Amino acid sequence: MSPPLDTSTRLKAGAILLLTLSIFGLDLLTPLGWADWLLYFIPLVMTLQSLRDRDAYNFVAAVTLLTALGGYFSPRDIHPAVALMNRAFGLMIMWGVTWIIVRQRQVQSQLVGARAAQAQAEAGRKAAVAARELAEASATGAIHRESQAARELLLSSLRLDGIVQSAMDAIITSDERMQVLLFNEAAERMFQCPAREAIGQSVDKFLPARFRDAHRHHVEEFGRSRVTSRKMGQLGKVMGLRANGEEFPVEAAISHIVVEGKTLYTVILRDIAERLRAEEQLRGIEERSRLALEAGQLGAWEHDVATGLVQLDARAQAIYRCGTGVSLGTMIACVHPDDAHALQELMTSTHRPDAPDARFTSEYRMQYPDGEVRWMVVRAQAFFDGAGQGFRVTRVVGTTQDVTARKRVEHLIRQSEERYRRLVAVSPYGILVVRADRIIFANDQALKLFGAVKAEEIVGRSPFELFHPECHDAMRERAHALLGGSQVTPMVEERIVKQDGTPMDVEVSSAGFSDEEGPAILAMLRDISERKRLQERLRKTERIAELGTVASGMAHEIGTPMNVILGRAEYLMDRVTDETVKRGLQTIVAQVERITRVMNQLLAFARRKPSERGPLFLRDVIENSVEMFQERLVKSRVQVEMQLDEACPRVQADADQMNQVLINLIMNAIHAMPDGGQLRIGMVPADDMVKLTVADTGHGIPQAVIAKVFTPFFTTKEFGKGTGLGLTVVKGIIEEHHGSIVAESQEGQGTTFTILLPKSG
Repeated sequence: MSPPLDTSTRLKAGAILLLTLSIFGLDLLTPLGWADWLLYFIPLVMTLQSLRDRDAYNFVAAVTLLTALGGYFSPRDIHPAVALMNRAFGLMIMWGVTWIIVRQRQVQSQLVGARAAQAQAEAGRKAAVAARELAEASATGAIHRESQAARELLLSSLRLDGIVQSAMDAIITSDERMQVLLFNEAAERMFQCPAREAIGQSVDKFLPARFRDAHRHHVEEFGRSRVTSRKMGQLGKVMGLRANGEEFPVEAAISHIVVEGKTLYTVILRDIAERLRAEEQLRGIEERSRLALEAGQLGAWEHDVATGLVQLDARAQAIYRCGTGVSLGTMIACVHPDDAHALQELMTSTHRPDAPDARFTSEYRMQYPDGEVRWMVVRAQAFFDGAGQGFRVTRVVGTTQDVTARKRVEHLIRQSEERYRRLVAVSPYGILVVRADRIIFANDQALKLFGAVKAEEIVGRSPFELFHPECHDAMRERAHALLGGSQVTPMVEERIVKQDGTPMDVEVSSAGFSDEEGPAILAMLRDISERKRLQERLRKTERIAELGTVASGMAHEIGTPMNVILGRAEYLMDRVTDETVKRGLQTIVAQVERITRVMNQLLAFARRKPSERGPLFLRDVIENSVEMFQERLVKSRVQVEMQLDEACPRVQADADQMNQVLINLIMNAIHAMPDGGQLRIGMVPADDMVKLTVADTGHGIPQAVIAKVFTPFFTTKEFGKGTGLGLTVVKGIIEEHHGSIVAESQEGQGTTFTILLPKSG
């Protein structure tokens, strides 16, 4: 039960209350910032003079409540965040100071109480002795005094026990034999051992075995010394041992007193495991920061705005070529003149109260006295203090990195990229980059190859959409090989499909590569249509040359005997009268003449004379050719329909060769209509060309062989009725005139040949 409050205590409590409320009112009316908290310490000190420790905590709790009210009613010109930080920081200080002072007072009270208890015990013992000596004189008085001393000793013991048990640090008292006499609740929690089990045990139980001998020796030496106590931490780090076998670090303060000739040791222990872990984490963070700075080749510095000095680490000193503790002007004296103003503006902009961000990053050049120029990157952050008009920068912390090598590499990369860009732009190859089955890049030449106008027509599409289906399997195999690790695939010939659907032969070479976005394939395409056309012409020329050689040999080796056979057969026909023999001779003559015609066509095909081209009215050639076959057409019951545009321009052509073309086409049409039919010949202008069509209503040509009709020696006629060279000669003549011929046919409905010839002039 607390003792009754006397008049002086009540007056002091009233004064404390009045003073606290006055400071609170002063805080509301005139916000003084840190001054408020200094004033609050006056009633706090007065409160600490109270006998009860809880009075100090009650006072701080009351101040906390008043602070919350003050923050709510504080003037609106103070930024809420600044006011909250100020008050929270102040309360933390006040609570911390209160706890430290009360804790110190408790420890002192414990020591004073302990000494008082000892003194009272000694006084009680002496009183008891005196009482026994005076027992004969006044037994009743002696008994009364002895009882009073016992009660006082009991009260002192209880008071000391309360102090010891309420202490936050572990308190252990032992005798000269190191046996535990006192083991408070904090010690029970620390060592995880109940007091009833600890008391009477050796202190060695709570020490690791390897420290026990040294500890006993140290305590004995301390007991013999004149020093009565050693402060917390003076003994260094000491290891304790919990009941479960766990070792942990502690700080210890030790004292000893002599009671009735016996030395008692009291040690106060504090578990510092958490603090050491925090310190170790802090050292780890500092070490990682140091390693990070070294790995990044960063120089660290800190600018104290109040003093104007900059502290630099070793690397920063090397970068700025100055010592530490120099002025900001000295530090940036080597900044290139062209960059100094912009850097100063950037730094100043972050120092204003309305700055959106206290951080800044800048690249600039350093120009040293020896003329060397190096690139730097600085990253810094400003730290502020105060609020409102008092808002100001207190310090700026930053790092500086020499990025000269990186800038050189970037310059080389830009040069390389520019060279690559120009190479791609002027390359005669179409270049495609494919990733994840999608085209992500196509150069201008590739757009031309595919007949595209904009890159969007190609980019984003699958390459399989742009290549002929017959190439897809081979494309998949090459893509699998390239993405599987092959660097380059051999050059191959493939066929693409242009935007208008036209196929085109290309030569493709491809290579695999990887970048930060993943694996990809680079493909280079070249149009080989002209090369294929020239190769085809070469093959045709070679075949014609071979045919010419064969034809010449046949004309010599076969022509001469045929002429003899023909002469002898005609001679015999004039002399024999037997009709059977004469018909046999006529058959011989007819077949020899057929062989002669074949030989003449072979010679004409293989050894065509050079064409003599000039402006030619194709209409005249058509009419002459039809007139030539007029009797044959009537006999074969073939009707002719001609639609010749009068406005059709002249063509640049050889008249004899054009006549040969028409003779072959008309002859084929007559053969295709053995039972009669209709022959339609048309001619119309078509841009810079003249279009000639020759169509019949005969039996037609099967689709399976339509593509072979211009192949030498290919014929759809019965054996013995065609040489297979007529249409080959026609196609050769038309192509020599830079024209084209196309055959279209429906089996059973007839055939149409369409010829395009360039107009004259």
